[in-house]
Amino acid sequence: MNSETAIDTNGHRVQLGRWGHIVLMVLCGLLFAVGTSLILLLPDFLASQPYQLQSGDIAPEDIIAPRDITYVSQKDTEEAREAARTGVSDIYDAADPRVGRQQVRKARQIKDFIATVRADTFADADLKASYLDAISSLSLTSEEIALLLSTDDSQFEQIGREMVSLLEDAMSGTVREGRVSEVTSRLGLTVSSDFPEPLIPLVLSITNDLILPNSTLNTKATEEARDQAATDVSDVKYTFRQGEVIVRAGDLVDESDMEALIALGLTVDRLTWQDIVSASIASLLSLVVLVTYIVMINPPWSRKYSLLLLSIGLFLVFLLLAQFMVPGQEPTAYLFPGAALGLALYTFVGTEFTILVVVVLAGLVGYLAHGSLELATVAATSGLLAAGNLRRSARPSVYIRAGIAAALGGATALVIFHLPAQTEPSRLVQPLLFIMLNNLVSAGIALVLLVAIGTLTDITTSLQLLDLDRSNHPLQKKLQLMSVGTYHHTVEVANMVEAAAEAIGADSLLARVGTLYHDIGKLSNPGFFIENRTEGGIDPHQGLSAAASARTIKSHIVDGVKLARKHRLPSQIVAFINEHHGTLPMLYFLNQAQEEAAASGTEIEDVSQYYYDGPTPRSRETAILMLADGCESAVRANKPTTTEEIEKIVKKIIQQRIDLHQLDDSGLTLHDLKVIHETFVRALKGMYHPRIKYPGDEKPATAP
Repeated sequence: MNSETAIDTNGHRVQLGRWGHIVLMVLCGLLFAVGTSLILLLPDFLASQPYQLQSGDIAPEDIIAPRDITYVSQKDTEEAREAARTGVSDIYDAADPRVGRQQVRKARQIKDFIATVRADTFADADLKASYLDAISSLSLTSEEIALLLSTDDSQFEQIGREMVSLLEDAMSGTVREGRVSEVTSRLGLTVSSDFPEPLIPLVLSITNDLILPNSTLNTKATEEARDQAATDVSDVKYTFRQGEVIVRAGDLVDESDMEALIALGLTVDRLTWQDIVSASIASLLSLVVLVTYIVMINPPWSRKYSLLLLSIGLFLVFLLLAQFMVPGQEPTAYLFPGAALGLALYTFVGTEFTILVVVVLAGLVGYLAHGSLELATVAATSGLLAAGNLRRSARPSVYIRAGIAAALGGATALVIFHLPAQTEPSRLVQPLLFIMLNNLVSAGIALVLLVAIGTLTDITTSLQLLDLDRSNHPLQKKLQLMSVGTYHHTVEVANMVEAAAEAIGADSLLARVGTLYHDIGKLSNPGFFIENRTEGGIDPHQGLSAAASARTIKSHIVDGVKLARKHRLPSQIVAFINEHHGTLPMLYFLNQAQEEAAASGTEIEDVSQYYYDGPTPRSRETAILMLADGCESAVRANKPTTTEEIEKIVKKIIQQRIDLHQLDDSGLTLHDLKVIHETFVRALKGMYHPRIKYPGDEKPATAP
C-alpha cells in the first residue's frame, strides 16, 4: 500500500492525495489533542466567578458546593499533629548512679572543709566566713554561714550526718534534668524526726545545693517520638456533596470555611496559565505516544481513518466520564468503567492499539486524580485484563468473563497499594466492591456500545457478524429453500475462507459471514446457475445468446447488492458481493460469443459485457473469497482423484487471479498466498476425499 492510500469505513482502500492524507491525519491529531485538553480543563471552564473573601469576612450569600469533594484540611491536620506532638512527654536517659556517689563524696568533703575552718584558731570570724562563702558548690547566706560557725560540735556533726543522709536518699532515685525542684520540694519530708528544728532550714539549703540531675533529657529520642506521633495522625478530611451549603449568608467565614472554598476553587480564578500548560502537555504527550506507535510500529494504522476517528471519539467520551467521576471522588472514583473502553475498542482495532489507548487513558485518570498512581494502576490493570481476556470474535458471554478478569485485576491492584500502609480491612470493603461492580458493568457497557456503533455507523461490529452467522437468518433460509446448491456451495466456501483468513491473521469472522452472503443475488434466478441444476436436467441457457446468458449471470451481483441493502446488511458484507468476482471474464460465455461471431463472420460488439463489473477485491478477506470461490468451483467441476490434482487446480486459480491483476489492491502478500494455497488444499482434500494413488495406479493392469 502506497503513501497515498487510505482505508474507508468498509475496510477498503481508497485513493487520497498525499496532501489530503496528511491533512486528514493532522485533523485527527488536532481533534485528539484539543478534545483531551478541553476535557481536562472542563471544571475550570464551568467554574463560577470566584468569591473575594478572607477569614473574618461575612458571607454575602449562601455558598454552595458545585461538586462532590473530599479534601484534606491542612489547618485541622496540623493542629491534630501538633496536639499529638505536645502529648508526648520528654524522654530521659536512665539515672546514672555515679552522679549520686559523686555528690555524696562532695558533701563529705564540704563537711570536712567546714570542720577544718571551724577549728582554725588563727583565723578570725570574718576570715572564716569568707572561707565558707568561697565554697562554689554552695550558695550560703551570711546567716547560714554564721550559724555553721556558731553551732557547737555536736550540732555540727548532726548537720553533717543529716546532709549526707538526705543527699543519699534524694540521689538514690531519679533526678531528671530541669525537674530538680520536684525532688528538692519533697526533701523536707525526709528530715529525721530527731533533728533539731532550728537547724532544718540550714541542712535543707545545703542539701538542695548539692542535688544534681542524674537523668538527662534525651532531645533526639524525644523529637523522634514526637515526630512519629505526628506522623501517625491521619489527614483530617472533610467531605462536601454537590449542593451542600458551605457557608450560609451572613455567617462569619473562618479558616476552616476558607479551606473548603479554596479546595473547591471558589476563591480564585480557576483557569490559570499553569493549568492550560499542564493540560496541553498531558494531551500532547498522550498524542505523541499514540502517533509513535502508529508511525514507528504499525504504519498502516495511519490510513485507517474511520477506525482512528472511532477510537478518538470513544477515548474522549470515556475521558469526559472520568472527568466527572474521578477528581476528588474517592471512593466513588473506583466506579469509573474504564475497562469498557478496552472491551469496545478491541473488537475494532485489535490487541496492540487497544492496550496503548487503555494505558494512555489510565495515565490521564491518574492526572485527573491529582497524580494518583493507585487509581491509574487500577484503571490500567482493569482495562488491560479486560481486553486481554477477549477474543476478537467473542460472543457476549465472553465479555462477562473478561469483565470478571478485569474486576479481579483491579481489586488486586488496589490491595497491593494498601497492604504496605496496613490499611484496616474494613476501609477496603467499599472501594473493592466498587471496583468489582464497575468492571462487571463495563462488560455490559461495551456490549451496548457495540450495538450503538453498529446501528449508528457503517462500521461492522462482531455482534452484527455473530447475528448474521446463523443458519436461520431470513436470507440463509431462502438460500436453503430456493437455491440449495448455492447454499451448500456457500457453506463449503465459507469454511475454506474462514480457515485461510485465520491462517494469515485476517478477520476470520468477517470473512466467514461475508462469504455466507456473497451469492444471495442468485436467489433471483437460481436455476441459471449450474450448482442448482440436477445432472441431465434442462439447461435454461439453451436458446439464449451468449450475451443474454452473460447478463443473467452477471446480474446476481447487482441483485445481491439490492437484496443486501433491503435486509440492511453492513457495507463490509456488501463488499463481498461486489468484489468476489472482481473484473474477471466469464470465459464460458466469452468463448461462446467468439464462436458465434466467428460463425457469422462478425466481431463481438462489446467485449465488456462478458466481464464482471468489479471492483477487484480491496481487502484481504474479499480476496480470499475470490480465490476460494474459484478453487471450490473448479475442484467440484473437475472432480480430481488425487491430492496432486487438487494442488494443481488451486495453484492455477491463484496464479490466474494474479495474472489478471485481481489481487493488486487486496493487501495480500506472497507469503499470504502461500499459506492460503496450503490451507485450501487441506480443506478441499477434506471435502472431496481424493483417492490415494497406490503403486501401479499410473498404468492399467494387463490381462493375465
